[in-house]
Amino acid sequence: MALTSIFGGSSSSSGTPATSSPSDVKTQLKSQISQELAIANATELVNKVTENCFEKCLNAPYAASQDNCVDQCLAKYMRSWNAISKAYINRIQQASVNGEI
Repeated sequence: MALTSIFGGSSSSSGTPATSSPSDVKTQLKSQISQELAIANATELVNKVTENCFEKCLNAPYAASQDNCVDQCLAKYMRSWNAISKAYINRIQQASVNGEI
């Protein structure tokens, strides 16, 4: 193993080749941030569904009617989440087209 590889002589610490252009690095960073935001959004969705639907609908002792409540709450929450996400994505895309981002 060469010392240059230990000290990052042939590659950067992020694992990208040293010959990467700044635009390649920028694209990779944008992609990574986008993926991390998607994971954070999915986590937030699961947390909110649990908080809002399960706590609202599930009571002890269990009753079959609770399944219907959870199903309806989840469907309503997902419709709302999708509508908000679409509006947000459209707004971001429009800002990108206009050069605001």
